[in-house]
Amino acid sequence: MRLAVIDEKKCYPEKCGNLCEKICPRNKLKEKCIIIDKTAKIDEKLCVGCGICANRCPFSAIKIVNTPEKIGNLVYRYGENKFALYNLPVPKKGIVICLVGRNGIGKSTAIKILAKKIKIIPENFPTILKVYLKEEKTISYKPQVLEHVDVEKIDKSIIKEFNIKKKDSYSGGELQILNIGLCLSKDANLYLLDEPSSYLDVVSRLKVANLIRNKLVGKEVIIVEHDLAILDYLADEVYLLYGSPGVYGVVSTLYPSLRGINSYLTGYLPAENVRLRRERIRFNISLQEEVKVDELVSFSNLEKKLGEFRLKVKSGEIYKNEILGVIGPNAIGKTTFIETLANKIKQDKGAISGKQLISYKPQYLYPDFSGLVEEIVPKTRDFKEQIAYPFHLETLYKKRVEDLSGGELQTLAIALCLSKEANLYLLDEPSAFLDIENRLQLVKILGRIIKNKQASSVIVDHDLHLLSQISNRVLLFRGKPTKFGEAEILKTYEGLNDFLRNFNITFRRDPETGRFKANKFGSRLDVEQKKRREYISLN
Repeated sequence: MRLAVIDEKKCYPEKCGNLCEKICPRNKLKEKCIIIDKTAKIDEKLCVGCGICANRCPFSAIKIVNTPEKIGNLVYRYGENKFALYNLPVPKKGIVICLVGRNGIGKSTAIKILAKKIKIIPENFPTILKVYLKEEKTISYKPQVLEHVDVEKIDKSIIKEFNIKKKDSYSGGELQILNIGLCLSKDANLYLLDEPSSYLDVVSRLKVANLIRNKLVGKEVIIVEHDLAILDYLADEVYLLYGSPGVYGVVSTLYPSLRGINSYLTGYLPAENVRLRRERIRFNISLQEEVKVDELVSFSNLEKKLGEFRLKVKSGEIYKNEILGVIGPNAIGKTTFIETLANKIKQDKGAISGKQLISYKPQYLYPDFSGLVEEIVPKTRDFKEQIAYPFHLETLYKKRVEDLSGGELQTLAIALCLSKEANLYLLDEPSAFLDIENRLQLVKILGRIIKNKQASSVIVDHDLHLLSQISNRVLLFRGKPTKFGEAEILKTYEGLNDFLRNFNITFRRDPETGRFKANKFGSRLDVEQKKRREYISLN
């Protein structure tokens, strides 16, 4: 089957003079394969898949893709020459199912269909799917885009577990907890949660995972998730989504969680006989060496008071060619510290010294530009080769910034931050909404930029894979969230290990892929690692 997808927001026939219509081989034979009706329209039955129109389109508005032979059933298409989703995940009673795949591959679309936010007519579906969709079910749905929530509607046990307090404004992590809490407070047959771990620290992610498992016993549960450690901890079974981002997505057969996640990382799906990518993903976690040669920035006993919250950061230095990872619970002062470095706020006590040219990506992103992505990105060769190409940023150039998804906006913000001339790059939670592939690209790109520019970086994040791969040292935050925070710089392993020890959590590594796996509390491996005081295993 051949799919022709046209992004109408990128298609400007009046500017290109109907180029695709003129150069199409079938059109030259007097057949109407491509016609212009405000924007281009392509007849997929006539299209021969030559790709001439896609290659010659000056606005990159056209994509022509040949799909695998056995692709399954077309469940939903957003319209003529629009994104298509094949197959649909089917919930199972008493089983937690997770969806795994790249951004733009149809995970949220599948969730919205099950949540009845997108209407479909299941005429040509397999019997099992047709029967399921016709069943009357009560549904509780947490969307990817967070909404303001009335605390009064949340179960009191959840409010107590996460120490939720009613107030005028909430942080991203607090808003995420509120949205999850509201979803789990409803009495429903089917629970759907889209990216519940974004903005949450490791401890909160595990708390949410345990809450889902304990509260939704015997229920149907489907979750979209990118954090591999939480995915493995939470999922009983997984559906893998593959295809071409922005063009089409295919929901695989159902896999046991271990086999499914590892198949996704190795890049080959045995049941479908489909190759996802050329290279396999393996997390070769060998801690970065400490760099203590040329000091770039130093800070001495910083203190800051914000309302009732107090922050203290012990004296430390950031060296050239160093990436300093920052880890700690939510609401403990990490963003306050990075905003102090970025000169966004002023410390009450202590001092920051050293000449810094700063580039800063904040935690929360707001698309305040209505123009196209290509209008705000650099046009240099270095940017194209070192940043845009690895992040596949060119696919966004003809989109308006205000129309970007969470993952697309995050990718753009990171790219713009790293494109600036600076000697100190500050990134606050860059992994939020990024898929697995783009998180790995961030590790490579940031490491290369720091080395080439003899610069430094401070990166706040909750992804253990990201921090363990990229950090030369870590700034560990301890304290009582919303009350006080204290921070000091430690060696990477010592910092990560102490962080997990404070919350009595252990992680081991999967022998096949090298990824981190959270041990079940009280399990044999959990007990053995705690005896060795090894809360995160690198072996």
